[in-house]
Amino acid sequence: MQLSWDLYLNLFIAMLSIINPVGIVPMWTELTGDKQVKVRQRVAFLLTLTAVIILLVFLFSGKYLLQFFSIDIPVFKIAGGILLLTAGLSMVSGNATNLKNREEDGESVFIVAKKRFKKIMVPMVIPRLAGPGSITTVILYGSKGESLADYGIMGAVAIITMFILFMVFTFSHHIEKRVDNIIFVIFTRLFGIIVTAIALQFMLEGLGEVFPNWMEGVSEIEKSEESTKN
Repeated sequence: MQLSWDLYLNLFIAMLSIINPVGIVPMWTELTGDKQVKVRQRVAFLLTLTAVIILLVFLFSGKYLLQFFSIDIPVFKIAGGILLLTAGLSMVSGNATNLKNREEDGESVFIVAKKRFKKIMVPMVIPRLAGPGSITTVILYGSKGESLADYGIMGAVAIITMFILFMVFTFSHHIEKRVDNIIFVIFTRLFGIIVTAIALQFMLEGLGEVFPNWMEGVSEIEKSEESTKN
């Protein structure tokens, strides 16, 4: 059995770029910065656990959901690419973290964490962590899986990505003290460019499968080079 390490690595890079653990810190700070560290750690656990469950469900069953609704993978690649393109452009333009939310204090650490989790699950989990971009990504990469080992490793990739995010959330109070906000802005823009490139790749793959003759055609540049050689 041959493992597709390139597939796993590409999924990891795509997930890391879309979730953007560094770029999401400003949003996380805005929604939880008024709470003590223990509360924030419990909220971080609830957020990442919920997100990884949603992503695993779509990773393992997304292909069958598409079959149930009679949606072809190439068409979904085009539609998913458009959604990813929107997410990437919003990251580049700086509109991905535009929100405000606050609440009053609770009684205990766990109760306060649950209250804050309920209030910020939308938009932190949906659509930020387990939104159109990441769900589309796991479905598209999951459709390329050919064995249980592929799905198992891709599931581990999703869990590892969320664990990285959990660690960033857990130690974010140290990051907030030492790193200027401009660093977060720069990383968000860079990851946005990567997400945009991934989106275009999905769209081109889908178009190539829907219109194979069009994608296999010789470009005008290649025609001019051939005519020059002749």
